[in-house]
Formats: sequence, structure tokens, C-alpha cells
Amino acid sequence: MERKDSSKVSIIVPAYNAERYIGECIDSLIRQTYKNIEIILVDDGSMDATGAVCEEYRQRYQSLIQVIDSEHCGVTSARLKGARKAVGEYLAFVDADDWIEKDYIASMFLCMGGADMIAAGISREQMGEDESVFCEYNGIASGMYASEGERKKLYEKMLYCASPYQFGVLPYLCNKIFRKALMQPFLESADRQIFDGEDVAVVYPYLLAAEKIVLTDDCKYHYRNHGDSASFRDSAKAYRNASCLYQTLYAYFEESEHRDSLIRQLDYYMRRIIWKRDPAAYLSVNSFLFPFDKVKAESRIILYGMGKMGAALYYQLKQTNYCRLSAWADRNPRKSGRKTASVPYIFSWEIMDYPFDYVIIAIQNEMIAAKVAKELSAMGIAEQKIIRV
Repeated sequence: MERKDSSKVSIIVPAYNAERYIGECIDSLIRQTYKNIEIILVDDGSMDATGAVCEEYRQRYQSLIQVIDSEHCGVTSARLKGARKAVGEYLAFVDADDWIEKDYIASMFLCMGGADMIAAGISREQMGEDESVFCEYNGIASGMYASEGERKKLYEKMLYCASPYQFGVLPYLCNKIFRKALMQPFLESADRQIFDGEDVAVVYPYLLAAEKIVLTDDCKYHYRNHGDSASFRDSAKAYRNASCLYQTLYAYFEESEHRDSLIRQLDYYMRRIIWKRDPAAYLSVNSFLFPFDKVKAESRIILYGMGKMGAALYYQLKQTNYCRLSAWADRNPRKSGRKTASVPYIFSWEIMDYPFDYVIIAIQNEMIAAKVAKELSAMGIAEQKIIRV
């Protein structure tokens, strides 16, 4: 039952070319049993009838719904525009092609108990020929995490909880309620270049700032999984996107007192996001990860080592275009058996003949890697330009 002193929840719906589903989405919001809400529909420059549908609902429910018309600028900017207009103490986000059960807000707010955030499960509805429905839950046990010790346990597993890959706290914005005053700065500073994982770039930094967090196994948010989403349309840019996402999270995690645990989780996450479109490749190289945290994007590099680690890093670089590979070096490249690379194979003593910002030592044996690092230093290469994986 709703309390008379209950706080207002602003529900923000970013919408782009969503005419097929948005009516059902809005209907589910209007039917909420928790009545102290406002609904903010942000038409993100839709080319179909989405804007007309939004306006029709606004005219019918003027005291409940407001509509923001915008040029197409992406879901992150659309959410921010909604948040800037919101008057509620709390924010909830619902995607335009999804829907929520009528007691979704009420049950979430009842469990929330004045927390900075509550995170629920999510009901995933696979559309198309393989139609199916299943609930996805947080990997960390439900409950309240308020003390420093409790939050530490949560932070140690929030991004990576168990194998096969499982999130400790699900990364979506849409299955949570946030305190607006705490959330808005993260929306304001979010990297607009990130289009796949944009929720991740906001959710986990927010968690680190929150003092009271609640997890629940409620599964009353219904997410439609279909091929019309932005992440599928822009798959050719997925690897550049992954680089931006990594740098965003790394910057937040580096400043945290839980840095070591968070960076370790981030490395696991990067392996997942980079290879999620190619599971076979992921299984063959997931023991080695390019040192994204130590090398700036678009740097010129020379890869040293043509063994298993070198091959894994070479493949990652070719898939991500994260750096410009000047050459691939080894003590004896002719014996390496490598025949498919599109860069020069060179002897180690030829390194100085090629342009580079970094030399990446991709050698598993630590003693040999250390020896190579000394040899490179003796050649006159600055220590900060020699990176050991």
C-alpha cells in the first residue's frame, strides 16, 4: 500500500523509432499502483510515428505525462534530457520497447527503504523464431548493503561474480531505481561515444558513490530482446566502443580504495565484451588480454613475441583497431611459423628502424620477458615505452 508521504519517482522513457511497442510501454506505466510518479517521454528524433504516439498520450494524461522532442542524439543524451526535466526525488528508466508489471514501482519502492539504489532481476523476452522468456538475476545475494564491510563485499563481485560470466549486480539502468541527486552527475559526464554498454558506464560508478544499496530478486521488468537495438545496428563499431567503455570505467576504478579488485573484474569484463560476438575466438585467447590500461588508444606499437600470447594480442589488436601496429618482432621471426599477419615481421635488433610509442612484450615466461625488457632498455628505449603484459 502506498504511504501518503511517499517520494515522487520520475520515470524516464527514451524512445527512438519505437512506434511498434511504445503504446504498450506507456500503458504499463500509467497502470502503476504507485501513484506518486511522473512519466517523461523523450522522443529522440524518431523517423516513424513514435512522436505522434507520445503526443497523443500527453494530451490524454496531461497531469501525468510530459514529452520532450529532441534531435537524434542517442539514448544517453535522451536520458539526461529527461533527468534534467524530472522533479522526482528518485529516477527510474524504462526502455520504449519494454514494459513493467503494474506493481513494479510499488514493490521496488517498498523494498528500497530510503536506499540510494535498488536493483532487481529482469525478465528477458527473446523475440523472433527462438521466442522464449527467462528471468535474469543479480549474482550477489538479495538484501541491503549499507555498512562499509557490506559494500566492500558487493564491490568485490559487482562486475564479475562467477564463471561462466555472471554479473554480481546486473548492469542495466532499466531494472533499478536511483536517487536523482546522486545519479544526475553521472549522466551529465557520461561518454556519448559509448553506444553498447552505456548503462555499464553509469551503473558501476554510481554504485561506488552510493552509501546504501538494495538488491532484490523481484523480476517484474520485461525486456524485449530483438534485432532492432542500437547495439546490433552498430556492430561494426563494437570494438572502438569497447575501448571507450574500458577507459571510462578504469578512470573511476583507479580512484577507488577497492581498485585492485575492481580492475581485476574490469579485465574479465573486457574479455567478455570484446569477444561476445565471437565465442570461439574468446575461448582460444581468454588467458591473455591486451594492456588497455597502460597503452593509449591509437598509439603506434611494436608487438614483441610470436608465441601463444603474442598471437592472442595480435588478434585482439586486429579486431579492435585500438592501436596502430607498426611491426611484430621476435628473436627469430622466420622460425615462428606466423604467415598471416599484415604487418612486417622483424628481428628484435630491427625495432629501432620502425616508428613506435610502445613496445609490448608478449612473452609468457617471466624470466625471458624480464631479459627482453633489459635488452630493449640497452637499445636506448625509454622504460615507460616498454610494456610487459
